[in-house]
Amino acid sequence: MQKYSFKNKTILVAGATGGIGSSFVSRLSGSDSNVIAVYNKNHPDFQINNNISLIKADLAKADEWDRVLHFAIQKNGKIDVMINCTGVLFPNDFINQSEEEINEMLNINLLSVILSTQKTMKTMLKQGYGHIINIGSLGGIVPMPYSTVYCATKFALRGFTHSLVQELKGTGVYISLISPGPVNTKMLQREADYTKTAIAFLNKALKPDQVADVIIKTIDNPITEVIVPASLNIPAKTVFIFPRFFSRVFKLIERYGKWRKNSYTKKQFELSLQKQEMK
Repeated sequence: MQKYSFKNKTILVAGATGGIGSSFVSRLSGSDSNVIAVYNKNHPDFQINNNISLIKADLAKADEWDRVLHFAIQKNGKIDVMINCTGVLFPNDFINQSEEEINEMLNINLLSVILSTQKTMKTMLKQGYGHIINIGSLGGIVPMPYSTVYCATKFALRGFTHSLVQELKGTGVYISLISPGPVNTKMLQREADYTKTAIAFLNKALKPDQVADVIIKTIDNPITEVIVPASLNIPAKTVFIFPRFFSRVFKLIERYGKWRKNSYTKKQFELSLQKQEMK
């Protein structure tokens, strides 16, 4: 695994135990950067070296963010980069979505990012520099039936990030959005388990490491939005600009997505069998 160096930079990672967050932190483990890895429920499974500090926090609470930022400043004196990798998805028919699931998606996917961005911005504006990177989704551009609330949070996150880009001009603080297509994480596996989902499987699933590498490239190149893979850039924005077109071709798209989903599910099943045989 290739290692990356951001000498003397303090990098705060929210959602460090998720597929993307964990891959990113692993990239910087043992490097000359200072990483503050924030997690909530699941303890990290990546290698912990001297340059990585762990802190547990409920990311949807403002006072918890105050505690995290105080810890980071006390330890390293600054925050150069903050990365929001938090995310959760519960696929379902919207009419059957539980209140608990709705609240969890709103709190983790949107509220925690808004709070962390506001809190971190204050520190960065005082410093006169900094870079916030939010991990969105292609589901923030393309409608995703049966993942409706998740899609709503990612649409909102995209509008939130693009709006802040304008507010932050000339301040020395930057904000970027990385919008990946399907990534082979627990969230995608949940979608695979729900019979009606299809849109997330239109493209080959990315590995978390691939998104982690894009984050690393974006740190020193603070552009507004990066769609991963780049081949989805034009199709996704076409659907966004022409919603009628999406509606007209949805049945065809859905049929293709389900076909690819079956291939994905079959491949995951075969990989699972191979791992069991190796034990």
